[in-house]
Amino acid sequence: MRPPLLCLLIGLIIPLAPTDAGATLGAQSSVVQVPRIALRITKKQRREAKRLFNQAHLAYRRGDYEEAILKWEQSYELSKEPLIFESIANAFERLGDPERALENLSKWRKTAPRREHKSLDSRIENLESRIARLVQERQLKQAEEAERERVEAERLARERETQQQQDDEAERAAAGPSTMEILGWSLVGGGGAAVVAGVVTDIVAATTRPSEDDACSAQGDLLLCRDAMRDDIESSNQLAIVGDILWIAGAAIATGGVVVLLTAVEPDTTGTEQAPELDAHLVPFVGPSGGGLLFTVPF
Repeated sequence: MRPPLLCLLIGLIIPLAPTDAGATLGAQSSVVQVPRIALRITKKQRREAKRLFNQAHLAYRRGDYEEAILKWEQSYELSKEPLIFESIANAFERLGDPERALENLSKWRKTAPRREHKSLDSRIENLESRIARLVQERQLKQAEEAERERVEAERLARERETQQQQDDEAERAAAGPSTMEILGWSLVGGGGAAVVAGVVTDIVAATTRPSEDDACSAQGDLLLCRDAMRDDIESSNQLAIVGDILWIAGAAIATGGVVVLLTAVEPDTTGTEQAPELDAHLVPFVGPSGGGLLFTVPF
């Protein structure tokens, strides 16, 4: 560590700022280097340079390193004394700015006496190591900050998506069912009622139909039925036909209602999920005992 000294130079007393102690600042120099006010400057400039240097020294002593740096830089502009760079470097080190400290210390190293090179090189090496650690810390901090921003952006996106879905649901609830939905549910309800009525009619027709053993008797290859039972048999047959027509038509109507409801569903406009296309088919069929409509939907 370079102790503070008061040195007489060209009839002027100029105090030298102390440097930091310890391994970071390098070994103590046995020879004191003092600022040399450059020649070919006016007496007024020389006095001003001395005054600024003294003010910087006092600011450094009281811990006002920013003020010290400002005054030393102003003093250098007048005196062009390179040793001032070392004082500026010391102040930047105290401020925790090793990059600027290295910059100024390297400037002094270029013109420093050879006997100073070893200690200066040691300080420069220490500063470079500190800077490398700071760079790594900054990169790690930037990576952590980027990750926090990414997580926050995803959270906000999910919140916006949820809010949009809630708004859409509220809007649909306020608007009520659409015309197509009303039509679809009406068809499903009417068709279902027709199916129930048809099934009930078929059951009634089956229960009121006379027993074959009671109404008919076999005569060889012929089946002969009594005239008294004929009206009951025909009535039950007609009732069964009406029941079949009812449930088949009801099934067709209900199936049409389901198709209307499925086609009335609004597509997803949020962009989050796309509903799969519905490939539904209505297929008529006929069998030995009747016919109907078959509604098929692949899953």
